[in-house]
Amino acid sequence: MADGFNYAKMFRTWKRIAKTPKNILKIPRNISKPSYYPEMERKSKGEMWWDNFKWILKHRELSPFYTSYGLDVKNFRDPEDFIPTPEFWEAIKEGNRKQIKTPYGSYNYLALLRDKYVFSSFITGTIGSRYIPKTIAMIDGGQAFRPDTGSWESFADFCAVDNRAVFKVVDGTFGDNVFIAEIRDGQVTAQGTSFTPEAFLQRLGAKRYIVQELIVQHPALQAFGASCVNTIRTITVRGKSGKISVFAAFLRLGTDTESFVDNRAKGGLAVGVDLDSGKLMKYGLPHARFGTKLEVHPLSGIAFEGYQLPYWEQIVELVCAAHRQFPALQSIGWDVAITADGPLFLEVIDTWEIGGPQDTYGGLKKRWEAVRNA
Repeated sequence: MADGFNYAKMFRTWKRIAKTPKNILKIPRNISKPSYYPEMERKSKGEMWWDNFKWILKHRELSPFYTSYGLDVKNFRDPEDFIPTPEFWEAIKEGNRKQIKTPYGSYNYLALLRDKYVFSSFITGTIGSRYIPKTIAMIDGGQAFRPDTGSWESFADFCAVDNRAVFKVVDGTFGDNVFIAEIRDGQVTAQGTSFTPEAFLQRLGAKRYIVQELIVQHPALQAFGASCVNTIRTITVRGKSGKISVFAAFLRLGTDTESFVDNRAKGGLAVGVDLDSGKLMKYGLPHARFGTKLEVHPLSGIAFEGYQLPYWEQIVELVCAAHRQFPALQSIGWDVAITADGPLFLEVIDTWEIGGPQDTYGGLKKRWEAVRNA
């Protein structure tokens, strides 16, 4: 960067412009997706094509959320109320990658979020150990570090003690490389396969893993019947004055008795949460490739609308208090689990996506500007 000119931003803009012809050719496929609101009158093919064409020219993208936002429905929602994805990513980068300058160099706080082991250790030391699953070990280079003893041991010695725990790659995203492993009689069983400690290390590869205790979610969430721990993606934003607000929140629900994760990318649902009451909104919305909206959970038959989340006030207090520990970050997405004893953090992300919030709430452009300027 020279004289304050952002060459990276210019390059990204020109890259999007170069994709314009290809995006226009993809419009027919975009408007052929099923409507999320089939009970309402849909626009004609010509009207939907024109919507998408104008969006491409204005925002240099083909919006993957055209149908999930309900923009294919007549007289339903105004496209101008929605935050375009490119504009959103630019705002996220500007807000969360701010460098803190010192005489000895610059730094930011992102590493505290992106490394699950570092995040767990940081939250334990600042907010408290009750708000994060206990870290049993960190696996690195064929050895296990135990925080409770402050010592390293071989992975074979680690496997000498029976246990059942969650293994997560420390920098994983979208629920990848997350699984439950049971250690018994010196063997490790994961995803239906039994390994010797040596073979299991080969399966882990060169990646670092955090090993955490399993948690038991609150009965109100266990009632949905999926095999995963259902989490509430709660997004906080720091305004210009330093005020921290909850921007949006949605419950992520698994829909598979075999899946261990609740991510929409893996087939889960997002159900909006009323920020005042902590009650669920009417619809559960999957990614487009997994279907359209539902009013009841497919496994349990529980209706979403009005379903009360436990400990909602404590969740709001917790995420706002935690955000204050990261003073240079503008927005953070917290994946909050709820146990019988209250909320705790399972994951955290700085690169949360705008699709989930706007699918569940509708257009959030005005609210986004309001909380950023608060």
